[in-house]
Amino acid sequence: MPRPHVLLAVLTSLTLALPASADFYSHRYVGVSVGDAGQGNFCPQASDRVQRFSFNGEPARLLNCGEGGETWKLYTGWRWSPYFAVEASLQQLASSDLDFEFRNARGEFLRLEDELETYLVNAYAVGHWPLYRGLSLFAKVGGGAWNMELSERQAGEFLFRFQQEDGTITEELVPVNGSSGATDNGFHYGYGAGISYRHHNNWTLRAEWETFSDIGSGELRGEFDVETASLGWSMHF
Repeated sequence: MPRPHVLLAVLTSLTLALPASADFYSHRYVGVSVGDAGQGNFCPQASDRVQRFSFNGEPARLLNCGEGGETWKLYTGWRWSPYFAVEASLQQLASSDLDFEFRNARGEFLRLEDELETYLVNAYAVGHWPLYRGLSLFAKVGGGAWNMELSERQAGEFLFRFQQEDGTITEELVPVNGSSGATDNGFHYGYGAGISYRHHNNWTLRAEWETFSDIGSGELRGEFDVETASLGWSMHF
């Protein structure tokens, strides 16, 4: 995941090339941001949980785990003074993937491919520190609710016994497949910081870093923390 200070450096260089904005005025805003999310402890927790699973006495074996990637966010708020604002957002985190399987000496196996989609609804109190005209640093703290969806695909081969016409019993590996899903939700808290540039009281460009704690649950492969770094643009009205 790109380090937050890299994004902050990009925004700072952009603001130096832009003309100065007029004096502050109270405004509401809506915006969108894109960036990267890191879910640093998802795979270790998921691996530990998977290794506790068993099927017909055989332990599970982890094949692949992927965490982090692109994230997007829609946000809206009201900045009624140069120093204070309130904000709400809807955010989709990067998908997490987890593949594991069971095998035994008889040739049977079952492979499971999990994909987890996570959405956050957040509310923040935001404090701004004006630096020069439209340029300011900001920090925010708040919390919200998360919703996670687990989609699982299953495929494998099981050994079945068949009775033939002459009465003999034969065994044959038969392909099986299926799918299942689950959802869960809960509450989290978060905080963040960044730098923003307000241009002519029309729009604002910003770079920010955010962190969220205790996303997920034991039923959906464990809890994890999230860090995001993003660039956003908002329009005033």
